[in-house]
Amino acid sequence: MNTVAVGTFSLTLLTGAVIVGAVAIALAAPLYAPAYLAAAALLVGTVIAVFCTKCPLRGKGCLHVLPGRLAALLPARQGKYTAVEIAIVVVALLLIAAVPQYWLFSQVPLLALFWVLAGTGAVLILRRVCLVCGNRCCPLRPKE
Repeated sequence: MNTVAVGTFSLTLLTGAVIVGAVAIALAAPLYAPAYLAAAALLVGTVIAVFCTKCPLRGKGCLHVLPGRLAALLPARQGKYTAVEIAIVVVALLLIAAVPQYWLFSQVPLLALFWVLAGTGAVLILRRVCLVCGNRCCPLRPKE
């Protein structure tokens, strides 16, 4: 499988994990599920605005496709990622993963599915996408 396909598939898995989290929330608190999905979308938008707009592959070169194309709609930024930018991205991603855990713990099959999807997506990104990505400033890129 080529790297773009892996990048796209990994984001599909991560999106699936968010949907599983929303299902778990909806089973217990139906009104909270749309709020979680909206918050997750806002947090992903934050990651794109803070992280992807600095990537030299933004636009058509992005190995994840959609985030790069969305980042191309925003003003380009340059330079290395700052500690604050990295912290914003980490907090955003942790919030997306952490919020549904309360509801997932009462739905063990959904909890397992959430972490299988999220874990597989993350591993694919780290093991297959990061290794060949051209973003030399990315903190996830292996040191040369």
